[in-house]
Amino acid sequence: MRAAALLLMLFSLPGLSAELEGVRMDDRLRLGAQELELNGMALRTRAFFKVYVAGLYLAQKTQAPEQALRAPGPKRMELAMLRDVGAETFAGSLLDGLKDNNPDSELARLKPQVDELMALMQKIGEAKKGMRITLDFAPGAGTSLLVNGAPQGKPIAGEDFFPALLRIWLGERPVSADMKKALLGGA
Repeated sequence: MRAAALLLMLFSLPGLSAELEGVRMDDRLRLGAQELELNGMALRTRAFFKVYVAGLYLAQKTQAPEQALRAPGPKRMELAMLRDVGAETFAGSLLDGLKDNNPDSELARLKPQVDELMALMQKIGEAKKGMRITLDFAPGAGTSLLVNGAPQGKPIAGEDFFPALLRIWLGERPVSADMKKALLGGA
């Protein structure tokens, strides 16, 4: 009887999670066979509008951007929308971030993957408040786009495409220096 009560208590304990702007993200999650840790959470603002909360998941926490970009294994970037953003605006923002943080030669080489992501983003349409947009990387499979947990299209091939995407937030000219710092575990 005591063992059953103890098991019930263990399974009823809430999972550990972090919260920012009312958005909760698990401290740990499993992507394929790999357990990932929440490296950091950050708020994306434009002007004075709160746009989304981002969470970066890595196999091993780091405060070094290059280590986060080059670390082997699966990774996840999760965006929890705090307001509605039109498809053109959202896709354009991603594209601008890619252009700002990747050399032209790299973007030319990754053009098929970039075009594929932009087409998927257009197909999704408006990024609505409350929507969870997830970018997962799995070695050998590529980068997957999920909306509220549902896969959108097939994975985008290429081992080097996901690091190019992560540079939007962790590159030399990130969308926000404060976001970069927070995603890398800084306060």
